[in-house]
Amino acid sequence: MKINRTFSIDVDLAVKLRARRNQSATICKALRLYMADDYYDTSRAILDDTPYRTLLRALQRNTDCSSTMSAVIDAELKREV
Repeated sequence: MKINRTFSIDVDLAVKLRARRNQSATICKALRLYMADDYYDTSRAILDDTPYRTLLRALQRNTDCSSTMSAVIDAELKREV
């Protein structure tokens, strides 16, 4: 369910926000991150907003990523999206 509210924000933020396609979703995501109760909620929100391929590349760069896992990630990254 959604509810309309009016808030005051700085002009520079309003200008940047105007460039966003879905302004309400952007504000909701930002507020969820800001109001997260603990580390898990914040980390989960960040991961939910991070593209899948970006996460794969970060995992592959990790020093404890095995050669087998790296090969699987390579194969996945080479697939057509």
